[in-house]
Amino acid sequence: MKLFNLRIKIILFGLFLFINSFIFITTTVFNEISQIRVIIFFLTVILITYIYVTINQRDNFRSLSDLYDKNVNFSKIDINGVITDTSELFCQISGYTKEELIGKHYCFLRIPYVASEPTDLLTKLEQNRYLKQEVKNLRKDGSSYWLKEEYSPKYNKKGSLVGYRVIKQDITHAKDIEQVQKEIIFNMGSIGESRSKETGNHVKRVAEYSKVLAVKYGLDESEAEMLRQASPMHDIGKVAIPDSILNKSGPLSEEEKEIMQTHAQKGYDMLKVSDRPLLKAAAVVALEHHEKWDGTGYPNRKKGEQIHIYGRITAVADVFDALGSDRCYKKAWDDERIFRLFEEEKGKHFDPRLVEIFFENIESFLEIRDQFKDML
Repeated sequence: MKLFNLRIKIILFGLFLFINSFIFITTTVFNEISQIRVIIFFLTVILITYIYVTINQRDNFRSLSDLYDKNVNFSKIDINGVITDTSELFCQISGYTKEELIGKHYCFLRIPYVASEPTDLLTKLEQNRYLKQEVKNLRKDGSSYWLKEEYSPKYNKKGSLVGYRVIKQDITHAKDIEQVQKEIIFNMGSIGESRSKETGNHVKRVAEYSKVLAVKYGLDESEAEMLRQASPMHDIGKVAIPDSILNKSGPLSEEEKEIMQTHAQKGYDMLKVSDRPLLKAAAVVALEHHEKWDGTGYPNRKKGEQIHIYGRITAVADVFDALGSDRCYKKAWDDERIFRLFEEEKGKHFDPRLVEIFFENIESFLEIRDQFKDML
């Protein structure tokens, strides 16, 4: 309001000068003194105009700044990771005031707090300057939320790095949906296994084995995690297999084997309609986890690297766990017998590189098996 009144006063004062100067000019003989007065008049008008425009620009800048503060989720940190500024929108999301955030290290917001993160993040920023990541934070009230963050460098007038601007996007809703999808996929996988009298821990173990193999094989962390989430669906097609075949205690006839083997294609057909990356991965796992390296598997008799890496990995994980577990048609094998079979089937049933990784990390597999034991 004060700024508005000041603007009005300036406009009125300028109008007053203009009118009086015009009267003076029109009623005065144009001599040398009058010429100076005319020059002063025009300089005065220019000065008033400049003052008005400057004030108006400052007012517009403040309005834009307020708009940015309320509608853009951002913060600034120095080179040590200490918060130096933050927006009103981020304060609303986090539940903290600006006073509570500024001066604190950004890691106090993280959940769970990882001791190595400050060093890791700042090291990455030193190397790349620009960085994108997804993080889970803790609100002041104790609830959690997810953010997608984009870091960009901030320099002073001398060109020295003084910190980073962090633009944030609240992705909590998307992450909640993703988590629900993962839970549905895991539970559907468990349902498929339970129909064949297998436990939910089978799919948990296969999931964990698959991630170990994926990481050691060289897949990046995000893809390895996606395979961990997708692999529980490997036998979802069994829901379409009759119980009389699925739970038969004796050997299957040739006709029954053919029916049993259709579960791979049926599982794929259930999942292939989705465009979601996780369900697409699950569809591949369902279809190809019974293919064999030498081309004698099913349903499509693919060979070698024609078989998707997801199928090759899940095959090793599934067979290792199945051989070591009691089933309606067999007792669990001892480890020595299992290891001997893997050596024999290297390059036949299984990708030879994956068998090598399996033996190189056998302790990890045994730890997972102990962690997710079947409850008798």
